[in-house]
Parts: sequence; structure tokens; C-alpha cells
Amino acid sequence: MGIVRSRRARSPGPAPDQGAGRVLGGHRTVARAAVVLALAALPLSAGAAWATWSASQPVSGADVRSGSFGVETSWQTFPDLAGMFPGQSRDGVIAVHHTGDGTWRYRLAVAYDGVVRPTVAFYPGTTCTGTALPAGTLSPQTYARGATTQVCVRYTLPAGSSGSWQGQSAQVAVTVTLESRPS
Repeated sequence: MGIVRSRRARSPGPAPDQGAGRVLGGHRTVARAAVVLALAALPLSAGAAWATWSASQPVSGADVRSGSFGVETSWQTFPDLAGMFPGQSRDGVIAVHHTGDGTWRYRLAVAYDGVVRPTVAFYPGTTCTGTALPAGTLSPQTYARGATTQVCVRYTLPAGSSGSWQGQSAQVAVTVTLESRPS
């Protein structure tokens, strides 16, 4: 008596190990790809679920103080402006002193109150020579903290002054403005 083996009948087509899964339109291949992608995405989504720790400690405070900024002016040589005739000039020297922090430059302006209008010119230094610095223009040099500089101021009664100016006077105000500059 022997063992009888029976064989099952096979359907026609390739053997199961020879690509039978592809015959079904690639559904197994698509399913495998979806499983692989899902498994690959799992660590990425799990990484977004982590918590961070943090610690903070304030640094000791630092006092911040703004600097001071001021100016003092005085006449070193006061000009005698009385009795001027057309075409005459008179000079005076102003000392400009910075009373504060930081570097600076100056600007000069003139204002008149009265009939007589002399021409006023400014020269950096103690003499009215060289190129005049136009009113309203910043000084060519930047000065250090606490520095003092001199400016020569020339008053000129124009040669063609009106006859109506005879015996008249005017107040001529010179204003010095300091502006801070980066050091």
C-alpha cells in the first residue's frame, strides 16, 4: 500500500511564482508601494510630536543713559560796529565750546532786526581770511567731545548801501547750532 499523491489541476497561465500578481493589473504592486510609503512617513510624523525643553535666565540689568549735549558761546573779540560807512568791514571772534558728550559740528545763522542789513560772513579760525563758510552750512571739521573752536565773524556794510540807512541801526543776531556726529 503506498501513499498516493494527488495533484490538483492548475488553471492555464503562468505559475504563481512567475508573476501571477501582475496579471491582476498591478494591484499588489500598488498596495506594496502604499505600505512602504506609509511606513516611511511614520517616523516623520512621529518626529513632529516631540516636546522641547527650554530654560531662561535674565542677564543682570545695564543702565543706559543718554549723553548730554550743549553749547556755550562768547565773544573773544567783540566787533565795534558803531559809525560804519558803506564799504567798511569790522571783525569779531566767537568762541564755541561744546559742553557735553559726543563729537560735533557747528552751523551758524544770522537774523536781522532793524533797517540796516550788513553782510555777515563766517570764517573758521581767529582771522577772517580764506574761504568764508556760508551761513547755514555745517563746519568743515568735526570736533571732539568738550572741544572749543573759534569763528571769525566779518560784518560789512555794502558799498552800495541805501542812503536811508544813514544814522539807522539794527540788531544782528548770530546763532550757533551744534549737531552731533557719529564718532
